[in-house]
Amino acid sequence: MGKRKSFAEGMRAYRRGDYPAALRSLDPLTAQPDLAGRLARHYAAMSHRAMGLECMAGGRFSQAAGHFRRAVALVGNRADLVEHLLAAYAGTGQYDRCASAADVLSAARPEETHPRVQLAHAQWRSGKRPLAFMTLTEALRRLGDHADLHRNLGLLYAAEEKLDLARRHLRRAAECDCTCPRTQHALGLVESARGDFPAAARALQRAWALSPKDLVIAYQLSLAADAAARSGQPVAVALPEAEAPAAPSQVRRLAEYAVREPRFIDAFLALPVSEADEELFGVLLSVLRTAIGEHEDYADLRYYAGVALQRLGQAEEAGRELRHAIRINPEYVNALLKLAEVTASAGDAKVAVGYLQRAIRAGAEYPDVHVRLGDLLRRCGRTAPAREHYRRALKLNGRYRAAADRLAALAA
Repeated sequence: MGKRKSFAEGMRAYRRGDYPAALRSLDPLTAQPDLAGRLARHYAAMSHRAMGLECMAGGRFSQAAGHFRRAVALVGNRADLVEHLLAAYAGTGQYDRCASAADVLSAARPEETHPRVQLAHAQWRSGKRPLAFMTLTEALRRLGDHADLHRNLGLLYAAEEKLDLARRHLRRAAECDCTCPRTQHALGLVESARGDFPAAARALQRAWALSPKDLVIAYQLSLAADAAARSGQPVAVALPEAEAPAAPSQVRRLAEYAVREPRFIDAFLALPVSEADEELFGVLLSVLRTAIGEHEDYADLRYYAGVALQRLGQAEEAGRELRHAIRINPEYVNALLKLAEVTASAGDAKVAVGYLQRAIRAGAEYPDVHVRLGDLLRRCGRTAPAREHYRRALKLNGRYRAAADRLAALAA
C-alpha cells in the first residue's frame, strides 16, 4: 500500500473512532522524517491516547499505561499525556513509575502547584518519604505560599505523627484559603490528636459551616465539643444557616454562568431554527428566568429572555421582556431593534417605526436598519420619509443592493 493511501485510510479510521484500525495504517509511517511521518506520529499518538482513556474508564490501568507510554514515545512529554500516564501508574500501584511521570509533569508545568503535589504523593507512596517532603518544601520556596502546598505538607507531617509541624502548615493553608473545608477538617483532626479540643472544635466548626451537609464533620465536631466540655473548656457550637429554597442546582449553576458569560446565551441564539427549538429554548428560558430572579434589573437578561420567548412563538411575552429591558436601559439598541421586529410581526408597523427611530438615535446607524425602517414607513403609507432612509442606507454603503432596489421601485 502506498504512503498516501495508507495515511488516508488511517485518517478515515481515526475520524470514525476505529483507533486500532488507524494504528494499523499509521504505524508503518511513523518512522518517516517527512510531513506524512510527522502527521502519522501525531495521529497515532492521539489514537493511543483515546485507547488509553477507554482503558482507564474500564479500570484496565495496566493496558492504559501501555497506550500512554507509546503515545509519549511518539510525540514526547506532552503534559496531558503524561498526566494520563501518571494516573494509569497510580491505578496499578506502580508508584516508582508514577513518581517518574509526575517528575516529568512538574518539569513541563514549572509554575503550577498541582504537579508538585502529585509528585510528592507518588514519592511518598513509593517509599521515598524524605524526598516527598523536599518536593513540597522546595515548591514553597520557588512558588511562594500556596494553600495546596501547605495543606498537603501538613497532611504528610500528620501521617508521620509530627503534629506540631502538621498544625503549622495546615494553619498557614487556612490563612491562604479560608474557604476550603478540607483544610479546616484536617486541622481539626490534628488539633484533636494534639489534645487541644477547643481548637479542634473551632476548626471543625468552620469546616462544617463550609460543608454543612457533611455528616462526618458534624459527628467529629460533636466529639470534639464533648471532649472540650469534659476538660472544663466548653465551646459553643453554631448550627449551619438554613439554606434558602433554591432552584435545581444545575439550572442555578447555568444561570450564574449565563450572567458571567453572555456568550453562552449568544451561542444558543445563533442556532438555526430546528425541530429542537421548543426543547432547547425552553431550557434556555428556564435558565434565564432563574437568573432574572437573582438579578431583576439586568437589562441583558431581559433582552435574552425576550429573544428566547420570540423563538418559542410567545410574541406577547417577548414584547413584555424587551420593553422591560428598555425601561432599564432606554438606549439598549439590540432590545429596540428586536422589539421593533416583534411589534412589526404582530402587525403594528406604526409602533415598530418608533422603536427603529429610537434605535437609530441610540447609535444603530446601519444600512440594514435604515432599509427596515424604510420598509415599515412604506407599510404606513409614508413614502417620502421611506425614500430618505433608503438614500441614507446607500450613503452608508454605496453597494447595498437592497436599498438601491427599493429606491428604483419607488421611482418606477
